[in-house]
Amino acid sequence: MKSRNTFRNWVEYATLRSVQALVTAFPIRWVGGALRGVLYVVFGLFWPLKSETVSRVREVFGQETPIGRIRFIARRSVWNLMMNFVELFHAGRMDLDYLRTHLEGTDKARAKLRAIIDKYGGAVIALPHMGNWDLAGVACSRFGIPLMALARAQNNPYVEAWMQRNRLENFEALDRRHTSAFVRIVHHLKGGGAFAILPDVRHNKPAVPVTVFGKPDVQLGKGVSKFARMANVPIVPFFMERLDADHHRLHLGEPIFPDLEADADADAVRITQQVWDLFEAKIREQPEQWFWFNRRWILTPLYTQTRHKHGS
Repeated sequence: MKSRNTFRNWVEYATLRSVQALVTAFPIRWVGGALRGVLYVVFGLFWPLKSETVSRVREVFGQETPIGRIRFIARRSVWNLMMNFVELFHAGRMDLDYLRTHLEGTDKARAKLRAIIDKYGGAVIALPHMGNWDLAGVACSRFGIPLMALARAQNNPYVEAWMQRNRLENFEALDRRHTSAFVRIVHHLKGGGAFAILPDVRHNKPAVPVTVFGKPDVQLGKGVSKFARMANVPIVPFFMERLDADHHRLHLGEPIFPDLEADADADAVRITQQVWDLFEAKIREQPEQWFWFNRRWILTPLYTQTRHKHGS
């Protein structure tokens, strides 16, 4: 069994590196155009995850949302995710000059984030799954700001090693399953670093109840408020917008500060709701930029909530 798994891991890793070699042999915009065409044909012949997409978009925007609009949102959301992987393969070539050319708002965001960290000692960067969210890590690295994030290790050790090598050029990803990671993040924040988190997914257990897309008591994670309060640093909303295959716009919102004198649970609700409200406004404005296919769909009730509803 071990040899079979090792062979499979090697095949997966070899496939990944082959795709990387193929993708990086062409300009990003060429690959983006090809993928756009492929997806247009695919969505014309059949619609992957059609029922899931229709139900989710209509749950947010209403039952009257035209099917053509939903199809466009779904197709562009998938294309955006695929382009994120394409650009990840090119990340090593993205120096500060590249960002200034391809990422609108680079110098303004760099100065603003640097000023916040210098003044308050660190920052929790909260960003939604919009645009190329991984490019935020590349940007922070090129800004000279040490960045940490939490991630789950890949099952394939060769792929995991490859990802770690690539990530370390941009940011340090800690395994969320290790409790020591949380201590390291707090020390990192207190030492003038930044911690990036994507909190726009449903938590698997009761956490912070907030109102999401008009629905109350949606459970979002505690990470944003928890790390900000533990390190006493502000939360900086961070928005990435994809303009085309290889051009983006970066926008930093105003910092949100923890209130250490307030009740911790109440302050967590305040912070998380404030962050989500900013996210929701962007999602409603540009729904095709958001990733609608996350397995942890934000409006899926917790099992305990569903059980209570059926049992009452």
